[in-house]
Amino acid sequence: MLATQYLISLGHRRIAVITGPTNSQSSQARLSGYMAALQKNGISADPHLIKVGDYVSDKAYKAACDLLEMREQDRPTAIFAFNDLGAINVYRAARQHGISLPEQLSIIGFDDSAYADTVNLTTMRQDPFAMGRAAARKAVKLIAGETLENPYEVVRAQLVLRGTDSVYGGDR
Repeated sequence: MLATQYLISLGHRRIAVITGPTNSQSSQARLSGYMAALQKNGISADPHLIKVGDYVSDKAYKAACDLLEMREQDRPTAIFAFNDLGAINVYRAARQHGISLPEQLSIIGFDDSAYADTVNLTTMRQDPFAMGRAAARKAVKLIAGETLENPYEVVRAQLVLRGTDSVYGGDR
């Protein structure tokens, strides 16, 4: 939700997402956050701007090409990729389509991986130590024979601003 809300605060209204696998809990949570941010700001979700990607393949590249080859009035002004590798593929597709970043397209990734700093990618950072502590707490409970009421725990992410986002001055 934070990534989408940030893009909206910059003036973007046509925000696309490239998800992870549809059966991924993290991908579902990120999509829910995206939808909630749109709804909170009175923006209708456009199903053409929601593309299924994959955390480890070039599906994100194909999804980005599909989005960037839309008619100009339909094309997104921002893309939120649900992981940094996907965002790198968006970056690559944008350059190959002659789209300048961040003037014509803003990109946000997720993970704050080593790739992110390489291309100056704005991204969401998760605290790996907090994730490890949460996993360890759950493992201790399981070893002790306890059942977990909720196997999933949300670890808050932090927005890391770099250079693939900008204020959008258009009317989309």
